[in-house]
Amino acid sequence: MPSSSARSSSSRLARAAGAERMALLRERDKLTRRRDAAAQALATVEQQLADVEERLELIDRLVPEAANVHPLPARGAPGAADGLKGAAIRSAAIAVLLARPTGAETPIHYKEWFRALEEAGHRVAGKDPLAVFLTQISRSPVVRRTPDSGVYELDLDAPANLRARLDRLHARLAEQSSDRAERERIVAEITVTERALDEAARALPRDQPRAADRITSSGGA
Repeated sequence: MPSSSARSSSSRLARAAGAERMALLRERDKLTRRRDAAAQALATVEQQLADVEERLELIDRLVPEAANVHPLPARGAPGAADGLKGAAIRSAAIAVLLARPTGAETPIHYKEWFRALEEAGHRVAGKDPLAVFLTQISRSPVVRRTPDSGVYELDLDAPANLRARLDRLHARLAEQSSDRAERERIVAEITVTERALDEAARALPRDQPRAADRITSSGGA
């Protein structure tokens, strides 16, 4: 039979283990409550973020110029695992057209353009990649719609035209000294134009011939 000292030692160990277990159970309950609260808070933030994203997309669809004043940061990059987003879509899309054997200015339907982008190894992020792609190319300062439905083409004269527009805006601003509201409107338009020019200059190579040059060249041939 176990001695009395052995039984006493075993009893003390059981009481200590029991106390430790109770403390661990209380800690587990506390951490579980914290986890559940954090999960609920995260779900709330995710819903709020989704609401904000939807409102941003609505504004950008209704007023595309607003995206040039305060553009969203590109959350994707070429080759990113989750696909292209934002300005990265426009950049890759323009590069695909510039590399076409048929010529950069050949009009193209946006669905064919989207397929060409995918065939070039790019993927557009989003629940509806084709719709996201269409929205983004519509925002590009070097892309314009043709009279044919769904057909777009590059505007290789966009950088020169935007620079000329900037010159006119700066001249108007210099002439406007009394109407503060008008000055603010012109400054906002200058900001939009400068951002569009910056994107256009990065999208199109400097050695790309302008329309006037091509007309002159073909006329002299």
